[in-house]
Amino acid sequence: MTPLQQFEKLNNAPNLDLELRIKRLKSLKSTISTYSSAIVEALNEDYGRRSESETKIAEILICIEEIKHTLQNINSWVKPQVSYASYKFMFSKNALVPQPLGVVGIISPWNYPFNLAIDPLIAAIAAGNKVMLKPSEITPKTSQLMSDMLAEVFLDTEVAVVLGGLEVAQQFSALPFKHILFTGSSAVGKIIMQAAANNLTPVTLELGGKSPVIIDEKYNIKTAAKSIVAGKFFNAGQTCIAPDYILVNENQQQPLIDALKIELNKCFADVLNNRDYTAIINNNHYERLSKLAKNCETNGQCIWPLGNKKIDDINLFPPLLVINPDINSHIMQSEIFGPILPILTVKSCDDAISIINSQPNPLTLYLFSNRSRVIKKVLKQTLSGSAAINETLVQFAQDGIPFGGVGESGMGSYHGKKGFMNFSHVKSIYYQTRLNFNSMVRAPFTPIKKIIIKFMSSS
Repeated sequence: MTPLQQFEKLNNAPNLDLELRIKRLKSLKSTISTYSSAIVEALNEDYGRRSESETKIAEILICIEEIKHTLQNINSWVKPQVSYASYKFMFSKNALVPQPLGVVGIISPWNYPFNLAIDPLIAAIAAGNKVMLKPSEITPKTSQLMSDMLAEVFLDTEVAVVLGGLEVAQQFSALPFKHILFTGSSAVGKIIMQAAANNLTPVTLELGGKSPVIIDEKYNIKTAAKSIVAGKFFNAGQTCIAPDYILVNENQQQPLIDALKIELNKCFADVLNNRDYTAIINNNHYERLSKLAKNCETNGQCIWPLGNKKIDDINLFPPLLVINPDINSHIMQSEIFGPILPILTVKSCDDAISIINSQPNPLTLYLFSNRSRVIKKVLKQTLSGSAAINETLVQFAQDGIPFGGVGESGMGSYHGKKGFMNFSHVKSIYYQTRLNFNSMVRAPFTPIKKIIIKFMSSS
């Protein structure tokens, strides 16, 4: 069946009522739990080596928690918001009613192929829509597993999974969806947006960018290093909200490097045999990172805390620290999406803010500081999709907190109620009661009506 035929099948089916949404989400939660071992194995096969613990946290746990949060709140989300109209329309009332859009499209990436497909699907189903999902062809085992799983939970008139490569993706993005959510690179996001524009389809774009880290000169360096290592090298840096580069006071740079070395050796010693260190997804991305590293070795100082031995069979790329690269170098102008971490020095917080504001708006910003003055200053003077203070990555996992970018890092957001509303049309409804005085401001405009109109227009 072609993508167009699948779309038409869904488009001709009714939207999901509240009872059915709840039933399907409960079933999805149970099915994810049942398939948890299979999810771990599929991702391990797609990557060559994927940390089991990382998969359980980032792919399974977060999705289950999102379903639980949705089920706890969906009854209040769907409830119409009713309010009385102003005194000029006395005895009448207004209502805002969330309504399903119809068929929505979700295009998910390879770096968290289960989470970033299922999480938006949860929001779309909660809003009562039918869903077409195009998962990444780069993770075929996981994509096929999701297709099989979702077929057990949903009818083929409720959810359809479209498997395939570039040609299928092009057909998919050209369909007249009521909404498209895309997660991936900025370059592909522009293509998706152009295709959607032909159908006047609104889009949510979850892109990437270079998420900076600022370390306040008064903050404990060892504490910051623990969180940075946890966030940067989770999934071997293949995370859109991973810390991309660090801005640190010049007096703190060497202590930070020393602390990062200690923490990396503590967490990922013996990369070859450490099953908790994830491989790079494929040869192309491994070679891309290798070129970045080679360029940095030529033009700057590189530190390999765990060694730089090339391990071909499973594309393991060890952590790399790059010291003071030029701000205009390739590594500082492109999203790294791997375990390479540039560390730049600044003289002050103002310098750090200036560097961040000279670059495209990041998807997230990390600040390590216990000084409220510094925190307020950074948050006020920078623009990012999200921010986290004194921690990395965990902002994505917070119940009910929207996730999304701004500017070149994306548009729109989802998670929790924001996700539900993102896939809903909020219909405005006016209710007129039997006591109707609106005729007092309608033709024919008698002298008394003109007095009333003059009073109302001046009040």
